[in-house]
Amino acid sequence: MPHPVDPQLAAALKKAADIAAELGPPVGGVAGVRKNAAEGRRYWNEGGPKMALVERRTVKGPLRDIPVIVYYPETRPKLPAFVYFHGGGYRIGNEEANDRQMREVAAAWGGAVISADYAHVPEHVFPAPVDEAVAVYKWLAASGADWSIDGGRIGFGGSSAGANVAFGAAMALGGVKTGYLKAGVSVVGLLDDNVDSESMKAYDGGGIFPDRNGIIATIDDYVKNPHERNDPRFNIAAADVSVLPPVFLAAAEVDTLKDSSRKLAASMKAAGRPCMLKVYPGMTHTFLGFSRSVDRVQEALRDIGSFLKEHLPPR
Repeated sequence: MPHPVDPQLAAALKKAADIAAELGPPVGGVAGVRKNAAEGRRYWNEGGPKMALVERRTVKGPLRDIPVIVYYPETRPKLPAFVYFHGGGYRIGNEEANDRQMREVAAAWGGAVISADYAHVPEHVFPAPVDEAVAVYKWLAASGADWSIDGGRIGFGGSSAGANVAFGAAMALGGVKTGYLKAGVSVVGLLDDNVDSESMKAYDGGGIFPDRNGIIATIDDYVKNPHERNDPRFNIAAADVSVLPPVFLAAAEVDTLKDSSRKLAASMKAAGRPCMLKVYPGMTHTFLGFSRSVDRVQEALRDIGSFLKEHLPPR
C-alpha cells in the first residue's frame, strides 16, 4: 500500500530531486556534499516575507565564532528571540538553510528569529554541537540587548538533528531553571534513540527518507560512545523533561521518526508539563523546507508563530 504523501509535497520532492540532478554528484568528499546541499536550497528560499532587517553575526563559542543570521520583522528594542538549529543529520546544512522559513516564522510571530549553525560530524561529534548551542543561549541571555533582544525571553528549537541539538542544550542548562528559556519547538525532531518504534517499522523502506539504517548510522556517527546514548543532552525523551518549558512538537505523518515526537509528548504529559503535538497529514521528514509551494508547510510555520506568540509575546 503506498504511503499517503501530500500531492503538493510529492511535486516539491520531485523538484528537489531534479535540482539535485542538475547539480550533479558532489565533488570533494563531505565538503562537496555540503556545497551541493546549500546550492539545492537556493530555489526553496526564494520569495517569502520581507524583514525590516536581516543581519549576519557571530557568537563566540568553545570551538569558533558561531555564525548566525538574525531576522527582525521590525526594529525596536527588547524583542523576544527564537533560536533555530537546522536539520541535516548533524552533517550538512548551515544558518542559511531555512532562510525563507525563518522569515515566515518571524512574520507570523513578530519576534526576532536567530538561525544558528553548529559543529558538524565527522569533524565534531557529541557533545560539541550542544556546547555551541549552549554558548548561543548563554550569550543571548547575557548580551542580547546589544542586538535589541530581550535576554530574559528566549525560545529555542530546530528541525530533525537540529531539534536534538537545540533541546540538548536546553537540558544542559536546566531549561526553565535558567529563567530565560521560555519555549521550545521541535519539527520532526530526533529526540531519542529508539530505532524500533511503530513509525520506524511502518515507514522504513519504500523510498521514504530517512530509513531505519540511515538513522542508525546517523546516531552512530554523532554519539560515538554507546554509554552516552542516555545522556539527557541527546536522549531528550528519556530525560527529566520536567525542566522543559512549554513545547510545540510538529511531526510528519509519513516519517520513521514520528514516534520520537510522540514519546516526548507522552513524557511531558506524564511530568505535567505543557506540550502540544501536531501531526501534519501527508508530510514526510523533510517537509519544513518546502514552504515555497506546499500549503501544509505554511500551516506549520503559522502554527509555530502562533505558539511563540502565546509563550513569547512580542509586545
